[in-house]
Amino acid sequence: MPKLLYVAKEELFGFHFSFLLADLLLKFIPAFVGGRLRVFILRLAGLRIGKRSIIMGKPRFIGGPDFVKNFVIGSSAFINVDCFFDLAAPINIGENVSIGPQAMLITGAHHIGDECNRCGDLEPQTITIGDGVWLGARCIILPGVSIGRGSVVAAGAVVTKDVPINTLVAGVPARIIKELPTTFNRASVPANGYHHTWAEDLARDSQA
Repeated sequence: MPKLLYVAKEELFGFHFSFLLADLLLKFIPAFVGGRLRVFILRLAGLRIGKRSIIMGKPRFIGGPDFVKNFVIGSSAFINVDCFFDLAAPINIGENVSIGPQAMLITGAHHIGDECNRCGDLEPQTITIGDGVWLGARCIILPGVSIGRGSVVAAGAVVTKDVPINTLVAGVPARIIKELPTTFNRASVPANGYHHTWAEDLARDSQA
C-alpha cells in the first residue's frame, strides 16, 4: 500500500483541477483571438495577472501542486504565442513587459550529482523581470536571473546571469551589447493604457 500511495502521488504531481479546466477552455480560443478573455480564464484558475494585460495563444505552465501561486505579472503586459513558464519557483513579471513568441522562462535548476546521476536534487530559483522589459522571440531565461527594468533581450538569447537596467543583451550565452537611452517617451505608452496589439499596429501603418 505505501508503494501504491507513493506511485499515485508521483503520478498526480502538478495536478491542479481549476487549471485543468482553464486549459481545456483555452483550447477553443484561436491564437490571436480573445487575448483579454484568455487572461480572465487564467485569473479564475489562480494566476495573478495585472489589469489591461493580454495573452495570445495558449501558454505552457508547469510546476508543483501549487504552481499557480508562483506566477505574477503586472499591468499592461503582453505575452505572445507559445511561451513556456516553469513555475517550480516564482516568476515575477513587472508592468508594461512584452514577451515574444516561444520565449522560455525556466526556474528549475538542479545540483550536479555524481557520475551515476548527474541531474541531482531540484533547486528552484526565482526569475524576476523588471518593468518595461522586452523579451525577444525564443529567448531563454535561466533559473535565478533578474532582468533590470527597461532592458531588451534579443531573439534567441540565452540569459544565464542578471541583466542591468536599460541594457540590450544578445547571444548564447547572452552578453551586453549596449546601454539603452533612459529618456521617457510618452508616445510609447498607449493613451488608453492598453498594450498595442499587432492588429492595431497594422491599422496604424496602413494610415501612415
